Amino acid sequence: MLTFKEWIIKFVGVNLPIGDIAQEILEDDKFPNTKDYQTIVEYLEQSHTADSYMRVFEYSYKMFYDSTQK
Repeated sequence: MLTFKEWIIKFVGVNLPIGDIAQEILEDDKFPNTKDYQTIVEYLEQSHTADSYMRVFEYSYKMFYDSTQK
């Protein structure tokens, strides 16, 4: 099963906000390599993540969840 990090880095190079956060996640060695939503949110909150980043994360996590639930 793909983790969110494994899934999102497929968007590196995409010229959209999802591509921007994919690049940031790829470069962040401490970003949790999990599919657990709460673990990722807690990490982002502890990192004092901007609201705009959180909105893109929320949208992309929903896409991740929807695409990996079979």
